[in-house]
Amino acid sequence: MKSKKTRKSIFVTGSNGFLGKHLVEQFLSEYDIFGINKTLDNKKPRYFPKKKNLLNLSNNDLPKQFSSIIHMAAATDVLWCQNNPVQCFKINVDVTQKLLEISRVKNCKFVYLSTSHVYGHPIHNSISESDPTHPQSIYAASKLAGEVLCESYAKSYGLDISIARLFSVYGPYSSRHLVTSRIMSQLEKNIINLGNIKSKRDFLYVSDAISAINIILKKSNGFNVYNVGTGIGTSIEQIFKIIKRLSDKKIKVQQQTNFIRKNDIKTLICDNSSLKKLGWKPKISLEDGLKQTLEWYHQK
Repeated sequence: MKSKKTRKSIFVTGSNGFLGKHLVEQFLSEYDIFGINKTLDNKKPRYFPKKKNLLNLSNNDLPKQFSSIIHMAAATDVLWCQNNPVQCFKINVDVTQKLLEISRVKNCKFVYLSTSHVYGHPIHNSISESDPTHPQSIYAASKLAGEVLCESYAKSYGLDISIARLFSVYGPYSSRHLVTSRIMSQLEKNIINLGNIKSKRDFLYVSDAISAINIILKKSNGFNVYNVGTGIGTSIEQIFKIIKRLSDKKIKVQQQTNFIRKNDIKTLICDNSSLKKLGWKPKISLEDGLKQTLEWYHQK
């Protein structure tokens, strides 16, 4: 008689955030999840959430056993980070170091969610992981600092640590400061206010981002960095036009110069070949992803 396969337990920060909600939903069929978040989520079978400020995390807050840490919690609003640099670095750097130390003591895998913003103004149209990093914002600098800590812990202690540099992830529950959310939240108006509509980004539907995290967790060993995106660039103006058509709204876009950030990056498109070598590829088209997100907005 074959023995039942033991489910792995993972420790997830930011489990009630935008990405966290989707990760819990997609991961529960495979893992037991111990979640930490600043707001409390509802318990589910095999999901054990806890409300806690990660700055005050102690050993008493940790589950007894877990095989991996997925560190998703972060301050991600670029403008907020710019206006609150001290708090930004406490959340995005100090907490990362605290969790890496837990990973060292427990000798467990660690997946760190970073951002394409660490590249700054790219030197190539399609950005690979080996391209130089030149952060142009406090937010990007804080995430890159977290990456440096990850690499130093991996190489100093022989830990399995992976960095997932997410490009423009969108979908239900997305933060209000993300451009897809800004557009959809203004659909009842005649005019939608946006910044630089000519900027191109690599838009990835959230379920594809979560599947990428899962395959990194399963297949990556040692220290690795992965770009997580579709490899396709789409302008903000194109996103607006698709949403306008899907919503059947007679709306116009108005550019607001005060919405354009200093050192705004014109194009961020990823080379995702490293991630594809692990067997991953995106499944949701931009049209279908925006349609699903719009349907969620209508149900709110």
